[in-house]
Amino acid sequence: MKPILIAIALLVIFSSAKAQQTETSAGDSNKIFTAVEKDPSYKGGLDKFYAYLQKYTQYPAEAYKKKLEGKVFVTFVVEGDGSLSQIKILRGVSPDIDAEAIRVMKNSPNWSPGIQNGRPVRVQFTVLINFKLPPPELQSHLTDSMTNVPFEKKIFTAVEKDPRFPGGIDGFYKFLTQNLKYPTEARQNNIQGKVFLTFVVERDGNLSDIKVVRSLSSETDAEALRLVKSPPKWEPGMQNGVAVRVQYTMPVNFSLAN
Repeated sequence: MKPILIAIALLVIFSSAKAQQTETSAGDSNKIFTAVEKDPSYKGGLDKFYAYLQKYTQYPAEAYKKKLEGKVFVTFVVEGDGSLSQIKILRGVSPDIDAEAIRVMKNSPNWSPGIQNGRPVRVQFTVLINFKLPPPELQSHLTDSMTNVPFEKKIFTAVEKDPRFPGGIDGFYKFLTQNLKYPTEARQNNIQGKVFLTFVVERDGNLSDIKVVRSLSSETDAEALRLVKSPPKWEPGMQNGVAVRVQYTMPVNFSLAN
């Protein structure tokens, strides 16, 4: 279940337990460290990793239906080349939520590896991902993908391959930043905040059914709608090798500091 940034709230706690390194029979290069001189890090830091999780974690449909929430503890090894391996659940919530936590970690971009004695080494890490449902006023706007409608008309909220804006989600936010026109009245009245929109990425990449689900003001709402109606086509989401309709929810941020 997606919406990004709303249907799932994520709290990330990094840990590198202070313990002795684990040796393997394959030799020194295969040691897994739990304490090193320089810890591994997500490229761009914790805020970037948090943003990655917020954008790409999908709330499982069954867990959403059952109103399941909770914290998943995931352990993994940051390899010497920055890739992640041995991704496992230490403490889970439910099979589908646990599987989603593993999926999003497997899809993570490479990290900067840990350093010991001046060289990259394998380091074990643990993160906590908190699955939390959206506020009640937003839940009624979410589309349930488990309905008895034809496959080509079904609106999905979790798919095997997410829709993608040209240039990725960062490119989409860059597009919004470059093209946002702060409404004069909102600027004069010092109105700042986020407008939350929901929309469907169609099978041809066009956006449809664009709606405001949390308002800021009539002027900012209108500008947010204009922005989302104007971008180039997306690459559609894919399920079972077929392009499908996918629902998204996202914020458009109005800040006078920008």
